[in-house]
Amino acid sequence: MTPVIVFGGYGTFGSHVCRQLAKDGVAVTVAGRDAGRAIAFARELGPACRGVAADAADPASCRVALSGHGVAANCAGPFGQLGDALLNACLDAGCHYADITDNRAYAALVRGLSPRFAERGLAAVYGCSSLPGVSGALGRLAMHGAKETPWAARTTLFIGNNNPKGAAAVDSLLGGLGRPIPAPQGQLRGFRNRAVVPLPPPFGHRGVFNFDSPEYDVFPADFGVGAVAVKVGFEMRLATYAFATLAVTGFAYGPRFRRLIDLPSRALRAFGCSGGAVMTELFFHDGRERRASVATTRDGQLMAAFPCALVALALAGGPARIAGASTAYEFLGHGPLLDGLAAVGFPAVVVEEIGGDLRSGDRL
Repeated sequence: MTPVIVFGGYGTFGSHVCRQLAKDGVAVTVAGRDAGRAIAFARELGPACRGVAADAADPASCRVALSGHGVAANCAGPFGQLGDALLNACLDAGCHYADITDNRAYAALVRGLSPRFAERGLAAVYGCSSLPGVSGALGRLAMHGAKETPWAARTTLFIGNNNPKGAAAVDSLLGGLGRPIPAPQGQLRGFRNRAVVPLPPPFGHRGVFNFDSPEYDVFPADFGVGAVAVKVGFEMRLATYAFATLAVTGFAYGPRFRRLIDLPSRALRAFGCSGGAVMTELFFHDGRERRASVATTRDGQLMAAFPCALVALALAGGPARIAGASTAYEFLGHGPLLDGLAAVGFPAVVVEEIGGDLRSGDRL
């Protein structure tokens, strides 16, 4: 089994990917800008693992770090600032690639390099996380057995209050507040257009708002839909509606504002769970709705990171079943991806009902 290098390997999501791969017997290299942290975390993983200093945004650093590895897992954000350094280094080194991005522009960058990866017989698997990896797998599960094509798809990411948020993820959310979101049905705005969605127990009906994510680009072809919405919400309703209020101000919120709100958010973590939910709903012209979801009250970060570990493990074990760029649910198949989640305690649930809350022509 070929060694795997995980960029951002000691971070919020990368650490879960590293632990899972090490548990499955993979020799893991923990890579990050802080050599001390990388080496210390690698020691925790076992004698077959090591830590190195590497910067996923620096071409020379990537080339050196990739030597001796067959697979690179990219868990180093923020993806909007990374560029193509690691992708090009993987192409030069003949190294398979996987990442956890939900950044729409970065996902498009990976897809744009698909012909070059395919020419080398290499896989570039993007979005191996909640969005669009788990959401797309849930969409395919909900689609199974449907006798017609849905007109709309809606994905919801719901985040537990005690679910640690990485700085890159918070910065990404703040940067999208009120910003335009091109969608198949027309332009949307970040954290606008409140919808109440029926999340699985114990969360129930919750208000959620627009979020920019790769589903807007991949769901129309995957499910034949002409309208797509991606929503996000938080277990603490106050946080959800606070972000919605900020979205209407038009200000450009960045890392400084994130640091300002970090202290109170840490203080309030005790009032909630460490889990969350991902749900994808498909809406049909006859009023029927089919939805599939994965929900947990614990270990939400593990649920989000696990698809990347599954993909990296598959790539480490042999030739890529799909060369070029693909989503996690395309590469693994939605069944194996969801079966893997179920095996670690996150089973999917499917619901079909008549008379959903949307009709053809309604605004998502």
